[in-house]
Amino acid sequence: MPACSDGSMKLFQRCLLLLMAVSLLGACSSVRLVYSNLDRAVVWRATDYVDLDRAQRSWLRQEARVYLHWHRYQQLPEWASLIEDFEGGVQEGMDLEQLTAMEERAQDLIAVMLQRMAPLLVDLMAGFSDSQIRGLQAALEASNEDLNADYEGLPVEEQRAVWRQKTRDGLHRWIGRLSPEQETLLASVSASIEPDNSEWVAFRRLWQADLLDALGQREQMDVFEERIVELLLHRERWHTPEYREIISRHQGIYRQFAVDLINNLEPEQKRRLSGRLSGLVRDFEMLASSSRPAPESAGPAPGA
Repeated sequence: MPACSDGSMKLFQRCLLLLMAVSLLGACSSVRLVYSNLDRAVVWRATDYVDLDRAQRSWLRQEARVYLHWHRYQQLPEWASLIEDFEGGVQEGMDLEQLTAMEERAQDLIAVMLQRMAPLLVDLMAGFSDSQIRGLQAALEASNEDLNADYEGLPVEEQRAVWRQKTRDGLHRWIGRLSPEQETLLASVSASIEPDNSEWVAFRRLWQADLLDALGQREQMDVFEERIVELLLHRERWHTPEYREIISRHQGIYRQFAVDLINNLEPEQKRRLSGRLSGLVRDFEMLASSSRPAPESAGPAPGA
């Protein structure tokens, strides 16, 4: 199942993931360029969901600079180390235990990242007007409608064919064309999963409803802050039983597929993947080693 993201609550995480998107294109020098301009990307992404006024955009961009300065020097070295270890697994082989340990390290880094951004998001959203919240509600529902468009209404086998092609396209950017053996692995995984995103969308709608309800309490700052932090840091509490079961089942399938694929890379595929991972490590290390003065906070958010 795809990873979830909902509006303002995931703005920074979405933008940081742009780095991976750039690396997929093999433009390692662009990773540094993109990272240096993420403050603009944060504001741009936010306006997809909320019609921020000029003061809010200016405040968010400055606070994004503060946040990204922390992330550059505190987290990028950890990400570089994690990616380097993953690249070592590509070269030497990997098992489920190693892959799971790396996933847990990544989850820990993301948890710290979310904890760090929580006060910023609380301040920003505390200043939203009623019309901005109505706009956010409409934008979230519009994004929900799009999420399952590739699968909804299709027979299960056609859904799986769509999923295989999406997965194949993503892997091609990393390792090139799949071998016949790898295509067999992909087909086996496809036969074991449910590509339909309807349970993901159901979870999102539950989570979003509580987010919008919390925004209605933004004048009661203590209550509002507590609810927003819980929504940000404990999203799993809104998982439906059906979605929880799908996550549990799919997680094991995906992990085994990743291990099998890594351990069955052809020499050229391994060189290609290792080169891209090593380039990303170098870029992260270079970003983390560059000297930049800490930006000043913009102070209280407009309207908060």
